[in-house]
Amino acid sequence: MAETSVWIVEDESIVAMDLKARLQKMGYSVTGISGYAEEAIEEIRLHPPDIVLMDIVLKGTMDGIEAAAIIREELEIPVVYLTAYSEEGTISRAKTTEPYGYILKPFNERDLQIAIEIAVYKSSMERRLRASERWLKTTMQSMGEGIIATDTGGVVRFMNPVASSLTGVGEEQAAGSPSGAVFRIENGAGNRGADPVLQALRDQRAVYSDQLMVLVSLDGTRRFVEYTATPIMDEKAHLTGSVLIFRDISDRVRTEEELRRHREHLEELVAERTLELRKVNARLEQTLHHIDMIEKKWVEDSLVSEVAGSYTAQPRMPDGLISVDSGLHVRLINYAAEEMIGWTQKDAENQPLSAILSLEGHSKDAIAKQIRSVVVGGVREPVEMDCILLRRDSVRMPVRIRVEPFRDHSGVIIGATVSLHRM
Repeated sequence: MAETSVWIVEDESIVAMDLKARLQKMGYSVTGISGYAEEAIEEIRLHPPDIVLMDIVLKGTMDGIEAAAIIREELEIPVVYLTAYSEEGTISRAKTTEPYGYILKPFNERDLQIAIEIAVYKSSMERRLRASERWLKTTMQSMGEGIIATDTGGVVRFMNPVASSLTGVGEEQAAGSPSGAVFRIENGAGNRGADPVLQALRDQRAVYSDQLMVLVSLDGTRRFVEYTATPIMDEKAHLTGSVLIFRDISDRVRTEEELRRHREHLEELVAERTLELRKVNARLEQTLHHIDMIEKKWVEDSLVSEVAGSYTAQPRMPDGLISVDSGLHVRLINYAAEEMIGWTQKDAENQPLSAILSLEGHSKDAIAKQIRSVVVGGVREPVEMDCILLRRDSVRMPVRIRVEPFRDHSGVIIGATVSLHRM
């Protein structure tokens, strides 16, 4: 273990040399001796000892008390006063420099040794405490969350730069203020929220933000935050204060809101697409039903003719087929119908039937009226007529047109089938 180094500040050389001899006898290392306060300060700055033994009354313009204040403030070296003066005024001045000891002359070696050992130990503990405090303060200042520490009454004692930035209140301005005046929060409805620090101090348990809260800064800026307020207990479970840790979650809230809107938009698109698919599926089922009904009718007619022995009059499959919905819009035409009217399935789909079916001597309104009587009027028997079909390229063709309704599985008329027979 290294020797404790001592610097003596004493303007009487005989006393200083005697003190040096005593210290060395007790095992201490005397780093230097100064007779003037100014000289002592300069020398101690260059060769700092572990402790300074300071006489209060010194020659020169500066006394020992002034020198001790500079040494403690600037160098953080413990000072023990050695003096023959014990007046109240002198002691009061000396106390302001926070000395580590005060020994009246004459003194014995035992008292001197005890004073030095206590002063060195106390100084060592204070240095460790200051280092720990600096480490803790640096850690809290470098954290990304806002931190506010209070006493047992909820009065702010410390806040880090992040907390200052989020609340808009400077650390010096916040010190001594109630926590609720610095950390002002509202709920989603705009109502003032309870102070979590006071809740933690009252209940002596951690308090968490259990809903979305808004922090209102001094300049009116509003931010979404989440927080935790925790009581601080000493080793004997006595309440000593609280600490509030909070963070800005505005970006997270905005991101979650954007994701929610995107999700709702996607759900709308899926619903729209599903509806479109259902419509397409219904049209497909309708078309297939048209074909099924036509083929079924043809088979039934064929069987009836066969049973009746009318083989020569056996009906044949219609040349052209056009399926329309209840609004008389084209849904399906077969290849034969494409050839007969000159329209393709692609061009004819969704067109009004009267737009693609031209009959000589019949207006479009008359054609539509005839077919509508089947779909809307519910005519039980098919409507037939012989006429001249005009192709899209104006070529004339004699045909027999047969219009009959078709129904869904519940018997409701949902369209019609137009059959075109070449004459």
